[in-house]
Amino acid sequence: MDRWSGLDEFVAVATCGSFTGAAQQLDTSVAQVSRRVKTLESELGYQLLTRTTRNLALTPEGQVFLSHARLLQHAYEDATAALRQRDSQPTGKIRMTAPVMYGEQYIMPLVHQFMCRFPSVTVDMELTNAQLDLVEQGVDLAIRIGQLKDSSLHAKRLSQRRTLVCVSPGYLKHHQSIKHIRDLAEHNCLLGNAQYWRFMDHGVERHVKVSGTLRCNSGWALLDAARQGLGVVQLPHYYVQEALECGALVTVLDDFTPKEEGIWAVYPPRKYLSTAIRALIDFLAEQL
Repeated sequence: MDRWSGLDEFVAVATCGSFTGAAQQLDTSVAQVSRRVKTLESELGYQLLTRTTRNLALTPEGQVFLSHARLLQHAYEDATAALRQRDSQPTGKIRMTAPVMYGEQYIMPLVHQFMCRFPSVTVDMELTNAQLDLVEQGVDLAIRIGQLKDSSLHAKRLSQRRTLVCVSPGYLKHHQSIKHIRDLAEHNCLLGNAQYWRFMDHGVERHVKVSGTLRCNSGWALLDAARQGLGVVQLPHYYVQEALECGALVTVLDDFTPKEEGIWAVYPPRKYLSTAIRALIDFLAEQL
C-alpha cells in the first residue's frame, strides 16, 4: 500500500466528524473516503474510528494516530513549500549581523554583489563584535568566527581563519630571534583583548601569557604598531596578509601556528529557509 493512502481521508473524517463532510472537503465521494479509511485501518491493524448509524468517534488508537498524521501532513506541506521557494527568485528582507572588521572588509562587499544580482532583496546589517541572540532579536543570519557555542542554531562553514604571529624586519634587527613560544617572554608583545596567545605545540594546544607596552582592542591599530616596529603581534591572517606580501611584516613561530578556526553562517532553526537567505549563504560560501 502507498503509505500515504487513506491518511488525508482519515484526517478529514476526524476533523469534519463525518464521511460526508470529509468527502465534500476532499471533493470526492463518500464511498471513496470510506474505502480509503478501511484500507488504512487494515494496513495498520488497528481500528481508528467507531461507526454507528448515528455517531462517529475516534478510538483511542485513532486519537494517537491523528496527532501524528497531522504532523506528517504539515511536514509534506513544508517540503513542497520549500521546493517552490527554492525555484523562485530571491526576494525579501534579510536581517544580518557580522563582526565589525571582517564584515566591513569581506562580507559587505559580497553582500553588495548579491544585492546587485538580486535587486528584490533588501539587507539590514548590524556590524558588531557582540554575539546577538538571533531568535530574540529577530536576526535571520549571522557571520561568526571560531568555535560555535549555541548548539540550538544551524550553521554552515563558509571559510576558515588562520592566526599568525608577525613582526617587522626592523624589530628583528634589534632584538633576539623568536624561534620558540618561550622566547615571547623576552619580547614586547602587542596585546588585544586577551592576555594569552594560542599555539599548537606538538599537537597540544598551548595558551601562553604574553605582555607588552601596548594594549588595544583594534586589530588595525595593532597591525600598524607592528609595522612600525613596536613589537610582536598575533592576528588573523586577513589583517596581516597585505603587510606580509609587501615585506612590511614577516611571520615567526610558524611551527606553532594554532589550528584554523571556522568562519560560519549561523541561522535560527526553522522549518525551511527563505530562498533569499539560502541563496545568500550559498553565495558567501562560494566566494569565500
